[in-house]
Amino acid sequence: MVAISEEEKLRRRQGNESILGSFAMEGLSPDAETLALMRRFESGELTRGQLGEAIDRHVDSMLRADQQVAGAA
Repeated sequence: MVAISEEEKLRRRQGNESILGSFAMEGLSPDAETLALMRRFESGELTRGQLGEAIDRHVDSMLRADQQVAGAA
């Protein structure tokens, strides 16, 4: 984890809040794993690129799980 300034943490938090507000306006809410990834980004544990990659992997995992459930039905 690279240390980031409190100012950068605030910018990241504000960016995440903006994203969450946009989701809410569309009637969407991210799952707990996505929220946890966003918080890790805010704290400096993840870079923007790492956040995107982690969310992509998470979404792929959810889609595979849905396909398995649909195939079993």
